[in-house]
Amino acid sequence: MTAVPAVGADALHQALKTYFGFSEFRPGQIDIIRDAMAGRDVLAVMPTGGGKSLCFQLPALLLPGLTLVVSPLIALMQDQVRLLRANGIEAGLLNSAQTATEAAACFRAIEEGRLKLLYVAPERLLMTGFLERLRQMAAISQVVIDEAHCVSDWGHDFRPEYRRLASVRERLPEVPILGFTATATPAVRDDIVNQLQLREPARHVASFDRPNLYWSVETKDRGSYDRLLARARKGGSGIVYCLSRKRVDDIAARLLADGIEALPYHAGLNAAQRNHNQSEFIRDAAQVMVATVAFGMGINKPDVRWVVHFDLPRSLEAYYQEGGRAGRDGEPGECVLYFSAGDLRTADQLIRSRVDAETGEPLQAVQAAARAQLQTVVHYAESPDCRRVLQLAYFGEPFSAPCGGCDNCLNPPAVDDVTLAARQLLSTVARLGQRGQAYGSAHVIDILRGEATDKVIAQGHDQLSVFGIGRGLAPPRWRTLIRRLLADGALMQRDGEYPVLQITADARPLLKGERVVTLPQATRGATKSGSRRAAAGPVDDPLFQALRQLRLRLARENDVPPYVVFTDVTLHALAEQRPLNLQAFADIPGVGQRKLDQWGAIFVEAIRDFHDS
Repeated sequence: MTAVPAVGADALHQALKTYFGFSEFRPGQIDIIRDAMAGRDVLAVMPTGGGKSLCFQLPALLLPGLTLVVSPLIALMQDQVRLLRANGIEAGLLNSAQTATEAAACFRAIEEGRLKLLYVAPERLLMTGFLERLRQMAAISQVVIDEAHCVSDWGHDFRPEYRRLASVRERLPEVPILGFTATATPAVRDDIVNQLQLREPARHVASFDRPNLYWSVETKDRGSYDRLLARARKGGSGIVYCLSRKRVDDIAARLLADGIEALPYHAGLNAAQRNHNQSEFIRDAAQVMVATVAFGMGINKPDVRWVVHFDLPRSLEAYYQEGGRAGRDGEPGECVLYFSAGDLRTADQLIRSRVDAETGEPLQAVQAAARAQLQTVVHYAESPDCRRVLQLAYFGEPFSAPCGGCDNCLNPPAVDDVTLAARQLLSTVARLGQRGQAYGSAHVIDILRGEATDKVIAQGHDQLSVFGIGRGLAPPRWRTLIRRLLADGALMQRDGEYPVLQITADARPLLKGERVVTLPQATRGATKSGSRRAAAGPVDDPLFQALRQLRLRLARENDVPPYVVFTDVTLHALAEQRPLNLQAFADIPGVGQRKLDQWGAIFVEAIRDFHDS
């Protein structure tokens, strides 16, 4: 490969404006691009909406030869290629859904040197003879592994076929490999480097903070659906995540009956129906998608304004990823988690169902990892602390509260000091441990509350000095406290056929009176929403709405999603600045040369007509 380190800042900025329509790079982009241009291996972790795709697309334009991009889903490939072509960049894809004629046309474009980026699935890349055939047609400048967390079984979306990508290094030893992902804990990052055999990679980890997103937790109760409906009626595209297919179907049907254009998405629908529903949502023909986690990373709809998790997500990483589908365009978005302690029973049943397919024996390591992940979600939901602090700490990033963009910071909950109860609980578990015994939460709570059950009496636990010392606290409150101490590390849960509680060394400061433990006082429903970032444009401005309708018409005429024409960010800027000629129009963010040529005159005319009316 021939690197091009001589390309200066002016040339990079010129390419940025010409092809992507922006005058300045986002934080972190320029450093990644320079490392890519210098021929280095790269691992880049950037949050959703952070502009990671541009970090390999722009170098692909300036480097000689062809950039290979490995992507896990056909929908992702199609979306990226569609956006690149809309910006005047020659890109192609090869996948199993193509006809032989379409594949032949793509190979011909490669051979003629017309393509700068080629998107392929990992299976296609590793097919016998595929890379060799490509190398006969074009010089390969770089290999990009998009959604690189899929290579790690420590990540939230592990894909076995991604593991085989390690062979790319052996087959293309001289070609730089660039891994990109939106979410990865420190452990996952290290695993990506090892699995892909990256050589002294330049590591770039952007802040995981999404300042345009507002995070909140609401009590899951009988009023939850009504709050969901009210949120949908305010407008804006939304996603509702549910745990079961049945709940997906039920909520989608209820929303539709209540006048909201909503569609279901889950693995129980056939592929054609899923693709149709996804397309309707992407093209703004449906306002709300109600889905299981099957509606995942293949979704690129920048103007999703809100995401509601009706059920518990499987991990905090998954929640961050799924909630992060809101506000990808940088505009304000809202992420809401409905939480009820009753959901834990369902989650535990799902965890217990993870057994060896042949023997039926519990996969104890898998179950333990799943319980640990669930614990972080529960702690997030029940904690009175800043939601952002909790999220970012999970990814190893410090953050100072208050954030000004979550319910706990904008509407701090009243808390109870439960330090005494915590010490009583830990003492009870310690006393049992001294007897060489360990029990689950239910039995420990029975002892604390002085419940003379058959099991308590049979074990002689009604004779313990701690028997009945916690009668003043209701069982649900004890269960919440146990979850808090598990999250804090003062307790641990030993997994087996029946998970049991054990005290840890981290309990010592609490038992010695050196720590205070608090719990939120009362459950709550909806809280006032807000954001550290004000809305970027005049949403209710008649001109903005007129431009939005124009965009929708042009998108349908050209058979593309509306955001391919222009994003909401660009429409807001147009409504605010009201350019009346092409020169002024070209200065609008998101207007590159191709879009200026294709759409500029149409939008300028619409703005003039509005101005003159």
